[in-house]
Amino acid sequence: MEIQFQHANPHSGRESVVLRIDGLLADQTVCVLVDAGQNVSTDDLLDEDADEYLAAICLTHAHLDHYQSLGDALAHGAPVYAATDAATMLEDVFAAGADHYDLSNTDRVLDQLKPIGEWTQIVSGLRVHPVPAGHTPGAAGFLFEVTADDERRTILVTGDFTTRRAAGYPGFDNDLPVDVDVLVLTAATSEAFEATLTDAVGTICERVWAGSSVLVTASGLTGLQLAYLLGHLADQWDERLPITLAGHAAKLYDRLEYSVPNVETTAEFADPTAVLATDGVTIAGPEVPIDGSAERLFETITDDPGATLVQLINGGSSPVTSAACTTHDFSLSNHPTPQTVDNVVEALSPVHVIITHQQGAAANQYKDKYDSFVWATDDTDCYTLLDESGWTPPPWVTHSTKRRVQSGTTTMNGMLGDAIADEEIPLPSVTRLEDVDLDTEGLDLAGLRDRLSVESREQTHQETAPAQQNADRQVDATGPARTDRSTTDWTPTDSDPDIETALAGIDARLDHIESAVTDRGVDARVVDTGDGTLLLRLEDPPDDLEHGQRLRVVLPSRRGSDVSDDHAEQDS
Repeated sequence: MEIQFQHANPHSGRESVVLRIDGLLADQTVCVLVDAGQNVSTDDLLDEDADEYLAAICLTHAHLDHYQSLGDALAHGAPVYAATDAATMLEDVFAAGADHYDLSNTDRVLDQLKPIGEWTQIVSGLRVHPVPAGHTPGAAGFLFEVTADDERRTILVTGDFTTRRAAGYPGFDNDLPVDVDVLVLTAATSEAFEATLTDAVGTICERVWAGSSVLVTASGLTGLQLAYLLGHLADQWDERLPITLAGHAAKLYDRLEYSVPNVETTAEFADPTAVLATDGVTIAGPEVPIDGSAERLFETITDDPGATLVQLINGGSSPVTSAACTTHDFSLSNHPTPQTVDNVVEALSPVHVIITHQQGAAANQYKDKYDSFVWATDDTDCYTLLDESGWTPPPWVTHSTKRRVQSGTTTMNGMLGDAIADEEIPLPSVTRLEDVDLDTEGLDLAGLRDRLSVESREQTHQETAPAQQNADRQVDATGPARTDRSTTDWTPTDSDPDIETALAGIDARLDHIESAVTDRGVDARVVDTGDGTLLLRLEDPPDDLEHGQRLRVVLPSRRGSDVSDDHAEQDS
């Protein structure tokens, strides 16, 4: 048996890898491509004259930088494997990206797409099993088992991963019940994801509960994940938070058959105002509102100083910052911390670690860091990991590193293959979980409660609920009429970017109430003199009225009023 690896696009995203395995089929090298990001071409990677044939393509998740060249990578009728729900959403993902990206042969990709959830045979001696990856809804890594004669080896490709859940889908589990020989590790990291996600959710809740129309722009999968978090958060806290998913995010939600409290979907809409609420949040894509559903919705609120735009950006897009409405932007990159990456390697203790999705110094930092052979290459050369003599170290490692790594490994039969030969040993499922755990999704619930004063809001709601007189225009016993439909209170803070606007609105409403309560009124009768002149005859004129004084008369509304037509109101 011989195992090799090759970066498929080292000068682009460097997330795509070719695995080559000799010794399984006579006179043929079995090749497997994992992900097909930008600039991946199997015509350039594989040499048919050397009997290299593509046996399978494995897609870890439905992000553009992992499927952009998928149509160009099709060869030899190879099936495209993806975890079940990642495969389910791929048609909608292709449709959403067709107008913006150069996607080729998408119909062929869908024809060759094979959803998998269990062990699946690729060729004799090679099978694959998806494992949870977190990162985004439906994402999965892949565990390969290679068997030739009495020799068994395993290769684990993480894909983009986190140990956090993603909209109910399980995160990566580094406590696998098997040994891993080769770890193809996505080493992209983010220290700030959980803090940024919590900040974004807190900002959205603050603005909605302040009575603002809130538009959140995000990619389809990020929008889906946000709706899951907000919907369940409001449900657990018993808060009113209407959420509308629009456009592509709505299609993904419906396709995956989610049922989240407080969430409604509108995949298509003619009138943007129909999906925007003054006391709710609308989520649409793309990340920046310069196109698609997000652009149409943003045009509706851009001149409204009472509205809010929240942009969730994962990439190089520049946020919109110039508008009459309040704008926020958050950079969300759902990757693990560097410590989590270290923990995964230490827990799995592989012989080889192949660094992907990092380049230059960011990749080189992993060399000699672990008790493994670490490959942080930046070219398209083929590198041998295993041959007839056993595990092959990188040519640049020192003799001491070679001895240290090989002293902890066996050179012939790996324990992993022996362990998983018994198919009763369970591997983690990639199926969406039924229970809801927002902490493991990355939300700081304690911090959010503190920031949003949930307990005090609940207490205030309980105290004032009996005094509420109208569902559409709520009036409580201790304060002015409220124009929003929320059953919650909002206490402005000095950190709120709209504090002056909010206070001005409150002052205006207080002035109106004071006017209605304190201004004097007097009964009057209308007198028609017959020459086009109408006079008002006061029934009981105040003593301070003088000849020639100008007064403003406010006529009562006839709608639902029992005030007689001969009643007028004096406003001096």
